[in-house]
Amino acid sequence: MYQLESFSADGALVTHLSMPYRALFIAADEEEADAIVVGLNKPEMLQTLAAIRYQVETAGLTMDDGLKILTDRVSRSEFYNNYGALKDGLIPDTNWKAANEWRVFTLTDMEPIAKAMAAHVRGCYAGESLVVTAINAAVTMIDITAIDIEVQFNEAYQIAFGEVMGTEQATE
Repeated sequence: MYQLESFSADGALVTHLSMPYRALFIAADEEEADAIVVGLNKPEMLQTLAAIRYQVETAGLTMDDGLKILTDRVSRSEFYNNYGALKDGLIPDTNWKAANEWRVFTLTDMEPIAKAMAAHVRGCYAGESLVVTAINAAVTMIDITAIDIEVQFNEAYQIAFGEVMGTEQATE
């Protein structure tokens, strides 16, 4: 995270907490210096948030019966292709490979998984959207440091997921 190390008539001296970075910015006052640091932090925070969302999105789901569902993008696409074929009556059942076992699924078997998967992805993007809004609204370093990306993402995820599922589903 970028921080304002000092402010003087020469400008705002900005450093980074975890990488070698030291730069002097022209700033008329401490408020402008703070705004510079906020602006430097936002892209890094958005990148961190996107990485968290992607990691959760692709980490998988564990169903109540212990079945571990892969939720990477390719697995979701293949799942929904098979689900669609069942729903359209093209096939009576399908062999499906979960992360921890093979099973033969019917449409009835796949529906709760499809719902959980859709709720999972919904939760991921709801979480990201909420935190993006908070980051974009931040105008001071106090605002920036008040944002706990992972906690706020997870809280919004659980709410959005629960709205669909009525319960909390464990992510891998």
